[in-house]
Amino acid sequence: MPLFRVYKPVFELLEDGSKTIEVRTRLLHGDNAVFQCGRRILRKPIGSVVPFDLGSEFFLNNWLKISPQSKSAVEAEKFLLSIFPDSRHFYAYLLK
Repeated sequence: MPLFRVYKPVFELLEDGSKTIEVRTRLLHGDNAVFQCGRRILRKPIGSVVPFDLGSEFFLNNWLKISPQSKSAVEAEKFLLSIFPDSRHFYAYLLK
């Protein structure tokens, strides 16, 4: 069961269902994801895991599910690079 520590704005997007894809740079195994923000915990089942690169077809088709607060794919890409500055390869956890 992977544990994902997230900031409050991301936790709230996951909680209300706006964000349905969580992105990480490492492949973690498990059927359920646990999101933690301070003392708050949210559990969501993982449907599947998809490896992708920035600019790939997967990213261009799903950027809004990855970063709902972004207004464009370019802004979503900048958001990911602000969190993971040295990475271009990611794993998308598709949440049910």
